Amino acid sequence: MIKIILKKKINKLGNINDEKIVKFGYAINYLIPNNLAVIATKSEIKKNNELIKQIKNNKKNLIKKYDYYINKLKNINIIFYIKKKKEIYSYINKNSIKNKLKEYNIYINNENIYIKKKINSLGKFKIKIKFLKKKKINLNIKVLKKK
Repeated sequence: MIKIILKKKINKLGNINDEKIVKFGYAINYLIPNNLAVIATKSEIKKNNELIKQIKNNKKNLIKKYDYYINKLKNINIIFYIKKKKEIYSYINKNSIKNKLKEYNIYINNENIYIKKKINSLGKFKIKIKFLKKKKINLNIKVLKKK
């Protein structure tokens, strides 16, 4: 038996950066040559622990940032003013919503925006902004005719 650190997720064995004890032949003949794991030497364990610590800190910072965005989004109503009805089809999409949020110093990716129903007319619409599984908020969008 030999102790290894996984470099990739392997079904029924473990996740990235997990320390596992496996059979020597499995590690030497399969895991290590395929760059799926490394032998858990003292230096590799130290490097792995530092990496795990860094990942946790990054995740904490990300969660703080998302909480800040969610609190800020609670007070925002996004309004699009349209001159002609034809503009709605090409104008209001994930990119336009993302750009509108930049005006409020909220920087997100298109993958964070979920539009259930196409925004293709004047009126009020609800979209979802999702950051993590539990970090999400519904956002109101208004489409008004420009006077």
